[in-house]
Amino acid sequence: MKILVVVVRYKTPLSESPALLGLCSALSSQSDLAKNYTVMIWDNSPEEILNPQLPIPFLYEHSKINLGVSGAYNKASEYAAANAYPWMLLLDQDTKITPEFLSTMYRHSLNLLPKKEIAVIVPTVRCNDTAISPARRLFGRNRGYPAGECGIAPGEATSINSGCMMRIASLQTIGGFSADFWLDFSDEYVFHQFFVHGMKVWRAADVELGHELSIMDYDHLMTSGRCRNFAHAETAFNDIYHGRLENALLTLRIFVRAIKHWMKYRNSEFSQIAWTQFIYRLRVPRAERLARWHAESKKRATQQTCKVDEIGRTIS
Repeated sequence: MKILVVVVRYKTPLSESPALLGLCSALSSQSDLAKNYTVMIWDNSPEEILNPQLPIPFLYEHSKINLGVSGAYNKASEYAAANAYPWMLLLDQDTKITPEFLSTMYRHSLNLLPKKEIAVIVPTVRCNDTAISPARRLFGRNRGYPAGECGIAPGEATSINSGCMMRIASLQTIGGFSADFWLDFSDEYVFHQFFVHGMKVWRAADVELGHELSIMDYDHLMTSGRCRNFAHAETAFNDIYHGRLENALLTLRIFVRAIKHWMKYRNSEFSQIAWTQFIYRLRVPRAERLARWHAESKKRATQQTCKVDEIGRTIS
């Protein structure tokens, strides 16, 4: 059995991606790992790499249109299904990979292959010293699970995309990732769909990953554009999938966030974005917010379709 590893690239040179550096080190030094994994680089960058080079075999796909991580994972899952890969390992370009991670995740994937109810295997992911994933969704907030307990995660589990090993058949059942949540909340959407469809999340709590997360480092990694996109996706996701109480609690948290960002960060625009989001949620009814979100999603899809028509194809 082989697993398809998908690394989504955006502008970062291949030689500077922690994920690719870790994969190259692990797969080139351990032949037993190399035979278990196929590496695919999905490039959302504006410019295609004409002659990409790495010290390991890999597939390279360049998207003429940036469809976000959702589009990248959906296209990669189509390839996986067509080539009989049962699992797909998702990696951001800045995730730190170790041989121990790859061998442990492969062991879990073998053991869980017959258990069709398991849709996804998730490791413990840390940003600096903080465990950020997986978590249990409770009252609109994510709360960490106890450390070290492998097994089916109780309740509605969620996780960041990077480091997850997803069953291709399960992704197909839920219709894949959402084009509406093309970047932020793409992971929340998929895990919510797994939960709604009665599928289970397996905690691989015996393995950890290091990962940089922009939402954990506003001073160095977060940009105003990404912050604004996160705010839009957060409002839409909660409007669509959560009830009145959870939405009221979110509005209150956004108010507190605006104050904290004003007090904590050098860039005052982060606080302004949170304040704008708070006022928007107060003044604009939920139904109208949803109508605007769907209109924006339709507009983005139309623009992408027009670009495809202009170039005649999406993937080189």
